[in-house]
Amino acid sequence: MKAKVAIVKCKNYERIEVEQAVKKAFDLLGGIGVFVKKGERVLIKPNMLSARMPEDGVCTHPEIIRAVVKSVRGCGAVPCIGDNPGGSISPAKAYEGSGLALLAKEEGVELKEVKGIKVVNGIPIAAYFFECDKIINLPKMKTHSLMGLTGAVKNMYGAVAGLHKSELHKRFPSAEEFVKALIDAFEIVKPSLVLMDGVVSMDQAGPAAGRLRNTGFLIAGTDSVAIDSVFAELIGMKPLDILTTKEAYKRKLGEADLENIEILGEGIKENLVNDFNVPGKPGLITVLGPYAKFIARFIKFGPDIDERLCKKCMICRDSCPVSAVTVNSENSAIDLKKCIKCMCCHEVCPHKAIELKRNFLAKVFGL
Repeated sequence: MKAKVAIVKCKNYERIEVEQAVKKAFDLLGGIGVFVKKGERVLIKPNMLSARMPEDGVCTHPEIIRAVVKSVRGCGAVPCIGDNPGGSISPAKAYEGSGLALLAKEEGVELKEVKGIKVVNGIPIAAYFFECDKIINLPKMKTHSLMGLTGAVKNMYGAVAGLHKSELHKRFPSAEEFVKALIDAFEIVKPSLVLMDGVVSMDQAGPAAGRLRNTGFLIAGTDSVAIDSVFAELIGMKPLDILTTKEAYKRKLGEADLENIEILGEGIKENLVNDFNVPGKPGLITVLGPYAKFIARFIKFGPDIDERLCKKCMICRDSCPVSAVTVNSENSAIDLKKCIKCMCCHEVCPHKAIELKRNFLAKVFGL
């Protein structure tokens, strides 16, 4: 049986527009009632990277979350909202800064915080992920400085609590190692339903400092790997060029072959996003064969702090898994000899003060 993925137009975040689009997306899949039953406890898991307001396009928009809360309640189920921001930012601060605290107050819905950790196969997961009957995953359509794209699969890494994320980066410093831990987390907390916020997406220096794009659609389905594969196709990439998709597909956790994915609603060709700039997009280095390792020695890239934008908030310093960041009144700097290129500092900086510096060869090879 083919995986089903729905693409639905949603031009903006006006409440009525969003509610109609969310309902249409779920209806194309058979209706929300197919997935959520009366009396169930349903955890709604957004992308709440940090304390960034909705207009920044970093976190899943509150109106998308509101529409899903209402849909879940309409089934007689009990919704709650939960996510763990990156680095040293507390969930409470992120809920407040992202507009979710206000949403929760208006809708009378519980916001989950970490009160315990459950370690499964070496992965520390916030305990509340195991206290619900269903998980609905609400990722944001964005690029990612380490993984290339962050979509439905990557978003479930938010189940790993706080600084435990940084510790996993320390244990698995390369992208090829880290993706295995990331997919371990996804497999533990695999969601029942996914709705991707692609109304406004982000390319270039995502997931927090990129360029906002008015892409104008939602993507829904039950197969996270299939949704990320459709995401890749929409921006002109091959699904298996995305490390998270490749690893999850290898483990048979979802479908990445477009021949085995049924597209419902809008078509892919009609919604292609032009010039979607992805960091790490496969370049010439992929065809250099035996010369690749030699040339890789001359490729230099890494995070760099722009002193003009740095607010000395210490979030990057406190989030670095290898203590490579120094921030004080006189200087803000990253020791690239210590740096493991996990890009956590770039991801959590709320002021866009950390940029990725690349030498000429890094730019040539799409890094």
